[in-house]
This record gives sequence, C-alpha cells and structure tokens, in this order.
Amino acid sequence: MRFQLVARITDVELLRKSIHELGTVFYQTDGEGSITKVVYFSGSRVVEFVGKVDEALARRVKAEGHRVELIEVDELQGFVRVIQG
Repeated sequence: MRFQLVARITDVELLRKSIHELGTVFYQTDGEGSITKVVYFSGSRVVEFVGKVDEALARRVKAEGHRVELIEVDELQGFVRVIQG
C-alpha cells in the first residue's frame, strides 16, 4: 500500500516543517514581490500554502525554491502543473 500526502494549508509553521531538502519548492509572488503561494513537491507529498510568509521563511523559500508564474495542483488528475514565465 502506498500513501501520499496532499495538503492545502495556511499555517506558516506547518509549511516550514513540511519543506525537506529531497523535494522541490515552487512559489508565486504578487506585483510587489511578496510571496503569495508556495508549493512543496516530493514523490509522496504535495503541500500547497496560500497566504503571507514571514521574512525568515521568505528568505528560505527564495533561496531554496523556484519562482514561477503559475502553480496548479490537481488532486483528481494527480499532478502539479508549474509554468515558469
């Protein structure tokens, strides 16, 4: 039996604890450069965060992650679509 985690969260601490070096972090920003959405993806885990991140987490996400134009998580089809501008 194989388990997978698909999470939609708004808790910054849960996001911080969910990010692991073996996965990939993607993020979107608003017109002012503030992070508005973060998705962590690994083979068994998709964590989608929508909201404001604190300054320390923003630095981490920008250092370890990839800024993209669009992130779409489709649970029914089982994929994460990322479009980089």
